[in-house]
Amino acid sequence: MSLPLRDFFRRHPAVGDALKWSVPALLCGMVLRGLLLSYLPYAHWGSDSRSYYYFAHQLLGEGYLSLGAKRRFLYPILMVPVSLLPGEPLRWVAWLQHGLGLASIVPLAYVLRKTLVHWRLSIVPITVLFTGLPIFLWYEHELLGEAVFFYALVWAFAGWVAWAQAGSRERAARLCWGFFVPCALFLLTKPSGRFVLPGLAFGLVLAGLWRCWSRRQVCAGVALVCLLPAVGSREQGAWLLYVATFPLTQLDSPLHAEHKAQIRDLVEPLRREIDVYYAQDKQPFAFLEAPGRFTERPLWAALARDSRKKERLYLDLAKEGILHEPWLFLYLGAQRIVASANLSAFKETKFDSRTEAGRFADDYQAAQADEARGRYSPVHRVFGIARSGKLPPWEEFQTWLSPRPDSWMERFILRYVRASGHALDFTRLPQGPVSERSILRGRLLFPGAWLLVALPLALLPTYRRTLGVWMLVAVGYLSGVFLVSQMSPRYFAPVWPILLVLLAVPLDVIARVIVARLRSAKMETVECP
Repeated sequence: MSLPLRDFFRRHPAVGDALKWSVPALLCGMVLRGLLLSYLPYAHWGSDSRSYYYFAHQLLGEGYLSLGAKRRFLYPILMVPVSLLPGEPLRWVAWLQHGLGLASIVPLAYVLRKTLVHWRLSIVPITVLFTGLPIFLWYEHELLGEAVFFYALVWAFAGWVAWAQAGSRERAARLCWGFFVPCALFLLTKPSGRFVLPGLAFGLVLAGLWRCWSRRQVCAGVALVCLLPAVGSREQGAWLLYVATFPLTQLDSPLHAEHKAQIRDLVEPLRREIDVYYAQDKQPFAFLEAPGRFTERPLWAALARDSRKKERLYLDLAKEGILHEPWLFLYLGAQRIVASANLSAFKETKFDSRTEAGRFADDYQAAQADEARGRYSPVHRVFGIARSGKLPPWEEFQTWLSPRPDSWMERFILRYVRASGHALDFTRLPQGPVSERSILRGRLLFPGAWLLVALPLALLPTYRRTLGVWMLVAVGYLSGVFLVSQMSPRYFAPVWPILLVLLAVPLDVIARVIVARLRSAKMETVECP
């Protein structure tokens, strides 16, 4: 080890410990990701990938500079330099995002090292669990903003811990940037990121960190807050909010009565079975996304031609339902949190190469149609096909997507995902017909009970300025997201790194109590003649 590096680790022993104790997790993570890349070499091109990639495609192909309201800002911009690298962009996306996942083990290890008293008991198992979470492994493998979104929050978490434990005001002012930069990247990746702001604002007051801000940091914070309203689409926000509150539609009130009359047959059955709405909101989701397809409801079909009117209608009906029944609104959000928390809800079929080709068939046909019209589609670009080139026949293209179908590497990953999916389930939800899957019939499992113990312990003085604040950040994020969205493990995933650290707190408290009692007993023995 060179002398400057040795001096750095001597001055920052927590960083050195984090690197050293991350090695087992790094090895496990490299094995899992290497096996996945061996049989699925390209990042998955999903239903949302086109909208994330279209900015780069338009800019590089036609010099057209425009960020759509739905996909601002960070991830579409990142796709531009990735597309300029030699080779196929989809390969680079997979490698770079998997690399980001491995690199993010170290900041999580740093959080454990700095916040727990007996961190050696939990740092290896927690980091290994983190690097092996199937949901993180998959979203690293998809052209989607999620990987950057998840891991930016991990780095912000570590930056906050370093900032909160800086020791001096001058050092805290410098370390503030270690929190601010990844937090800004997180907020600029997806609009749901803003739900962490109430917890962070409370934490700034609780920890007194706002006193460490310089003028430059205040200006950067103000600029970020001014930029946040441009992240996301108001129309999509109105749609998701009304989907989340659809059973609360006040059918008998005069507000938009004619529109309500045409959806009474949709609302009433969902209202009668409100305890299972988390599992049967697909019908209102599809209906409200594209009401123009439902010509049997003419007032709603007409909304397809007037997006502003549709946005106002959705907001009016959602707000009316929330104000009339606020407790039911909170109950629906709680349903979605509980149902989304289980890792087993994330299906292992995503990792199956036999389904990969089927998922891509529609995009392949659309790219063929573009090719026939002389257009250069995003699919051509992400697979590295030149403008003068053509898509290969479908049979050959399938071998691109999955060169080693049913290999031992694939079988290992599928067995691993299937086995690990239930390991951290917090509840056992009822099975069977949807009408019988009331969230109230769920049963709390050991990890869920352990987490409920960990949450209040995070507010103890030893952890309050760090883990206590981020416990509130996680609760605030989950509350905000699931009040205005559907049930989805994907929306729950950003808080998993925080929850994994919190799961180590009860063990740390137990170890502290045992060590304190042993020391006390030893002192009493020494004092006795």
